[in-house]
Amino acid sequence: MSKVKLYVISLFILLACALAFVQFLFFHEIRIESDGWLFKDPFFKLLPRVNCSFPIFLLTYGSLILYIILERKKPFFLTKLNLSYALLLLVRMITLSVIPLKIPESLIYLEDPFLNNLVYPGDIAGDLFFSGHTALIFIFFSISKRSIFAFLTLLMGAMLMMQRVHYSIDVIAAIPFAFAIVKSIEWILCRITVED
Repeated sequence: MSKVKLYVISLFILLACALAFVQFLFFHEIRIESDGWLFKDPFFKLLPRVNCSFPIFLLTYGSLILYIILERKKPFFLTKLNLSYALLLLVRMITLSVIPLKIPESLIYLEDPFLNNLVYPGDIAGDLFFSGHTALIFIFFSISKRSIFAFLTLLMGAMLMMQRVHYSIDVIAAIPFAFAIVKSIEWILCRITVED
């Protein structure tokens, strides 16, 4: 299978998973109102409560741009990212269903012009376990092996907790999940390209 064909397929898979995730969020947000678990996070006592929306926005999309610039000459760098993020969304639907955490009581809503207007329906805040923002930055690290993304993962996790958008367990769990997702995608792509 050609690189271009794989990339186009990966885009369609990502789009389908994103649409399914948005629909899932409608039902999940209603469910956690009555069935969600409230987690008393000890880290919230150690970290100040700060609105980090703008730095989180810059870090999210800045990291994506940096990943594209640094990895642009490597084969399948966008295909790996598309498929990894698609699988991330599928795995998050499972973890959110199994571990339905309630929104932190001290939450400051995250303002992201892209996510709020194009992806997330309304004031969605209950997509907690595990952190998609943290996992995305760690996906960049897992694919590229560049230490800058490991540092940015830690920075992202700290800001998300300071804004009370995620519990510490959401941030910590994102790292092994992201690593396993990237390894799974790389294994699949290796099988597909070797067989061709």
